[in-house]
Amino acid sequence: MPIPHYGVWVATPTALTIERDDFSAAINVKSIGLDSRLIYWLVNNLQNDFINSLRGLERGFHPLGAGNGLDYDRSHLVDFAEGTLLEYHALWPDNGIIDQVAPILQRAIESDNVTVYIFGSQFPHGDGIHDIHMNQGSLGQFDHGVGQDGGIVFHYHDNDRWEAIFLAFASQKIPTDENGLPRDDARELVTLLSPQTARAFDSFHIHSSSLSERKADVSVSDSK
Repeated sequence: MPIPHYGVWVATPTALTIERDDFSAAINVKSIGLDSRLIYWLVNNLQNDFINSLRGLERGFHPLGAGNGLDYDRSHLVDFAEGTLLEYHALWPDNGIIDQVAPILQRAIESDNVTVYIFGSQFPHGDGIHDIHMNQGSLGQFDHGVGQDGGIVFHYHDNDRWEAIFLAFASQKIPTDENGLPRDDARELVTLLSPQTARAFDSFHIHSSSLSERKADVSVSDSK
């Protein structure tokens, strides 16, 4: 079934704290086993037609109908071969994705003129957002949505530059059918990657400013 309460949250990043072994937040990017290995794509200069639909959006959460959001495959948002696979290894000293993502988040926080767009599923009470990753092509009892993938997009207004962080699980498959389910000819994302170096890493999370007392790693504000 489609992703419930899917949409984009427009806000301003306000704080960053890196923590270990916290699995309670809206977005968790720590691999905890082979079935949940993650792949990430850091797009430093995002150029895609969909960004034009983001310009002028007011701050706050905006529901998006089925097919009107992100779609990694159909919208050619990422080069699947260029993703980085994060292997689980509890003793590995490298922070992995945090080393890559933290500078992007910190730079956005320190900028005076940046907007963050967080795509995913809004919590029922409206106090957060989750499913900030690819939301189709999974096997088993999962929600699937074409044009309902998650992700984090940053717009630097001073030079009109866009950056993005996209996430998926290694076991997810493309292409998908009209319901977001893997087609018969679909392949796991991990098989599409160029050779990667295994990594272990910490986790980072995104919450609304209203959750700042719950050890949010990245706080955002949608107040004007």
